[in-house]
Amino acid sequence: MEQSANINPLPTTIGIADADIYGMSAADVDRTLQAMGNTNVKTVRLMIPWAGVEPLKGQLNWAMVDKTVNAAAARGMSILGFINSTPAWAVGSGGMPISGRPASPAVYGEFAAKVATRYKGKISAYEIWNEPNSAQFYTPTPDPAGYTQLLREAYPRIKAVDSSATVIGGVVGSVVDWGNFTMNPVRFVQGMYDAGAGDFMDALSFHPYHYHLKFSDGVPVVNSPAQQLMDMRQIMVANGDSAKKIWATEYGQPTSVVDEAGQTAFLKEMWTKWQELPYTGPLYLYTTRDRKSGSTTDQDTFGLLRTNWTSKPAQQALQFAIPAGPAKSPEFGRFAAVTDSAHGTVLSPVFRAMPTVWAQVRTVNTLFETPSGMKSSPRPVAAVALARKGIPTTPFANGWQDFDAANDFRVWWSEATGAHWASVGFAQAWRPELGLATSDETYVNGMNRVNFQRGYITWQPWIGFKVYVT
Repeated sequence: MEQSANINPLPTTIGIADADIYGMSAADVDRTLQAMGNTNVKTVRLMIPWAGVEPLKGQLNWAMVDKTVNAAAARGMSILGFINSTPAWAVGSGGMPISGRPASPAVYGEFAAKVATRYKGKISAYEIWNEPNSAQFYTPTPDPAGYTQLLREAYPRIKAVDSSATVIGGVVGSVVDWGNFTMNPVRFVQGMYDAGAGDFMDALSFHPYHYHLKFSDGVPVVNSPAQQLMDMRQIMVANGDSAKKIWATEYGQPTSVVDEAGQTAFLKEMWTKWQELPYTGPLYLYTTRDRKSGSTTDQDTFGLLRTNWTSKPAQQALQFAIPAGPAKSPEFGRFAAVTDSAHGTVLSPVFRAMPTVWAQVRTVNTLFETPSGMKSSPRPVAAVALARKGIPTTPFANGWQDFDAANDFRVWWSEATGAHWASVGFAQAWRPELGLATSDETYVNGMNRVNFQRGYITWQPWIGFKVYVT
């Protein structure tokens, strides 16, 4: 039996996710894997569809999966398999064939054990389902507690067969809440932990797609993949899972949305910034080859290769990046030199807070590389500052901090009062006996006003600022 390698669970491990390879001829499977090898990729994510193996209950045909798994193993590649796709006979109430939640999680778990038995020594990691936080892949509707039942049944059965296998949960996509169709991955993962998922997975996985926002550019953006990643990490830590990694098992950029140079820029930024995080695992880029180069449909143009097997620039960039080793940006090195534990541990990659200012979110403070040196802001203060595109000009002290922006402002903050801002005029009129702000600057009844713990300040045209201490 061919033995494949184990997956190195570090963010420097870059592989390719290729579901299309399942339906290819043996010749095209070999050519696809050869293309991966030419790119210096040594790990691959493959689909193991239950509906394809067991379309009729009790009648298993492994030929299609054998074709891909054995070909990858013969090349010494490490393999991540995702076990998805419910046969029509096994679909639960209200679900649809393929996407439907299994009627019996235990029967799904039994199939997972059969997969692990057949491919022990070839597949080293398994994902339980694919993007269950979307009804596109999990019907009738996303259900973190129901999904956790799949983990509870599959995890011990896989481990009983192959104790060395890594079993990965979540496999969540970067979406926002939309009716009963999609569930934000942060809320989904919280639901998983509420249902007891923590004991039934060795890692979590995430698909941080965003066609119009590079990964690190999303750090200050609500509901971006980067923000969702940080929020999920904090849920894991809160549940005692700080030692577990988050793998990115699909990420890509279609050349129908950006040009080929843009695809290269997005992918390079992703594999560089993904490696800056201490809690991330391997990254799998989607996918090897376009379904139809020149198409205007995103699903047709994710490939590192064009349909005619010629290389896009992104393939050439990856070919050289993998043997070059860890991608360390100059800005990352400067932030890594800040080791004061009072800031907490790294939560975000280094990102551009402003076109000329780099920043990094840590669990306690956000660091800003300002023209006058590194400055830190408590995370609630930094959230306000980033939203208002401000850069700190003073240290945070005595409950407040000043920021330079198109319109300069101050942020006051404490655990009790929260973070609130006001423009520089209010900051200059403020007196310590007022205490900290309890509201943002607002326009009310013909005047601007900010409330404080022990009073308020107003501003009106022709009158100016008036301070009221209560």
